Amino acid sequence: MSIFKPANRLNLPAYPFAELERKASSIRASGGVLHDLSIGDPDLPPPQFVVDAIKASLDDPAAHVYPSSRGNPEVRESVARWFKGRFGVSVDPKTQICISIGGKEALSQFARAIVNPGETVAFPDPCYPVFRRAGTFMLDANPLKLPLDPQNGFLPDIKPAKGARLLFINYPNNPTGASAPDSFLMELGKFTDDNPDTSVAYDMAYSEMTFGAPSRSLLEFTPNAVEFHSLSKMANATGYRIGFAVGDPSRISALVRVKEEMDSGAPLPFQRALQTILDRYDGTTPPPELTANRAVYYSRKKRLEAAIKETGFEVFETDATFYSWFRVGVTEVPYINRLVESGLLLTPGSGFGEGGIGWVRASVTAPDSAIDAAAEIIRQIGTDI
Repeated sequence: MSIFKPANRLNLPAYPFAELERKASSIRASGGVLHDLSIGDPDLPPPQFVVDAIKASLDDPAAHVYPSSRGNPEVRESVARWFKGRFGVSVDPKTQICISIGGKEALSQFARAIVNPGETVAFPDPCYPVFRRAGTFMLDANPLKLPLDPQNGFLPDIKPAKGARLLFINYPNNPTGASAPDSFLMELGKFTDDNPDTSVAYDMAYSEMTFGAPSRSLLEFTPNAVEFHSLSKMANATGYRIGFAVGDPSRISALVRVKEEMDSGAPLPFQRALQTILDRYDGTTPPPELTANRAVYYSRKKRLEAAIKETGFEVFETDATFYSWFRVGVTEVPYINRLVESGLLLTPGSGFGEGGIGWVRASVTAPDSAIDAAAEIIRQIGTDI
């Protein structure tokens, strides 16, 4: 009898966040106390007006039929208005916007639309795992790592990406929390314009999770890239799985073409949730509910980082994302294991690639009590690993 074997493209280590969830579930099942700061899954609820928009849309007959692969026209018009008010960039809702089933789906489907087997995909190291896994290895593409150096603010040298079929970049950055200055965006915009055979995918899932100056769009510097946004972090709604891609019309059309083959579009009630929150912006000013959420995350982040710095570990301090990124040594594995034994689960930096080895990511998307407990555990363990 033959033994089933999956496709070779599945010969990957377990997805790092899935492995963390399994570890957390095992500890909870055994009755252990676990403070989980490993995954960026917000504990704060979505704004009530977002929830109400979903409920109201369920009474719309259009919500019960197949949606469009490109997205509802009215929702795309709201995205275009938001983009103009938020970034000062005009985009055509008919040709330059595609509503997606979250950011992860859009990024992986975009790569599928662009990359042929054996071609090169460039991505930062460390990086959001989708870039190197679903966006590279599962497409039988060749990886090109662009190291992120803390001495350079975790910004990559993009020149080696010349000739790549696809370049993934994301700022505000996951996992480091770094932001991209205008000088880098100008350089990236010029690279995009000068290398039309390289498609640039700019992931801005954390564009609305900043605590200082608002983040800027790459499309302010070039019309030729494709940018990806998500409701997940903007509205504490990771489970809604809704986002959008915006940018170069030909590349957006390629994404839509893949979606026509791979899915049946995003559910209309969640598209309406996205539309509702975008329509509440006043230019660059978000609705007050988002401002209040930011303040909570910022306070938690600073409290946790204060405890980390007391141990003597190097903290990469940023004004964006709800992550704290810190270096604990040559390898982070013994430290992670020590924390788990003490009831605290953080994310090993190696889960984001070789460039993350020795680093740890902590997400402050947990109640204040968990943040304070985590800070105390970190203080107690110190550097004794």
